[in-house]
Amino acid sequence: MKILKWYGIGLGIFFVLFACLFFPPFFYPGPDVDIPVNSKNSARVIAQKLKDNGIIHFALPFRVLTKLTHADRHLKAGLYRMNPRMSLWELVTTMSQGKSELLALKIPEGYTVEQIAQELEKMKVVQAPEFMKAAEDPVLLKKLGIEGRSVEGFLFPETYRVPLGASPAELIELLVRQFQDAVGSDFNRLCLVKNLTPYQAVILASIVEKEAKVDEERPIVAGVLYNRIHQKIRLQVNATLNYVLNSKNPWFSNAQINIQSPYNTYLHRGLPPTPICNPGMESIQAVLQPADVPYLYYVSQGDGTNLFATTLAEHQKNVHMARKIHRALRRQQAANQKP
Repeated sequence: MKILKWYGIGLGIFFVLFACLFFPPFFYPGPDVDIPVNSKNSARVIAQKLKDNGIIHFALPFRVLTKLTHADRHLKAGLYRMNPRMSLWELVTTMSQGKSELLALKIPEGYTVEQIAQELEKMKVVQAPEFMKAAEDPVLLKKLGIEGRSVEGFLFPETYRVPLGASPAELIELLVRQFQDAVGSDFNRLCLVKNLTPYQAVILASIVEKEAKVDEERPIVAGVLYNRIHQKIRLQVNATLNYVLNSKNPWFSNAQINIQSPYNTYLHRGLPPTPICNPGMESIQAVLQPADVPYLYYVSQGDGTNLFATTLAEHQKNVHMARKIHRALRRQQAANQKP
């Protein structure tokens, strides 16, 4: 009888453990909770997170299960949506297979690496300094085939679904691979047709991205820049100087124009040393297929469009008109802000 009694107790314990492992405890109420798991989190840390958030009531069974199944070596980083009705087996399987929630990362055309880093930090995906450090990692740059000192220019503007916990290097590789897919295998040849290296084409596209706000004008702006390069005229574009100043100035003082920097295209002939932002496909396409125009000058009207000119005299008239338009827009904006 005693043997049967202990056998019954053992069998009962077995079924209780089996039920806890494989069947969700419906008697535990509670909402869904997003649990972030970092790549450096151990099974002990993860178990404590689950306990603190009410997903499990005891940390030890989770740790024992991960140890017995060797899942403690394979728990993947990510953002996991859990609830108390999930069984231990479901919890461990979800994290060992990396079935995480994905976050939407939207990179607009013209964002810099720094802006992308700040956005990722705001989303709590990675810390901005860590992303910036990876963006300048020479080993990663070599792996991705980027000849510059940073990935600036090659982080393709797009909406991405990224897992929380992804490393900066993994995120950068995702964005750069998307750039390579977008431009296609013919990109290098098309650049050579325009007497540009692929890196120079990206630099030029980044300038077009910042200087042209209307898609129809991008090929025209690209055509103007080509004309100035071929005629050995300094580009004198605001965007490159604003990149140094970290500003959006439409006009510059004499002191600003004389700032000593390789990005100051008012002083230095040719392209700046690196891209100044991450251009979209329209700007890249504009560089590969610029408009055949006679213009050598353009000036922003302040509404996203430019006034183009062939001669310096025409350009000076356009500048005078653009200043008037800018003043009128500022007055209108000030009036709209008044209560």
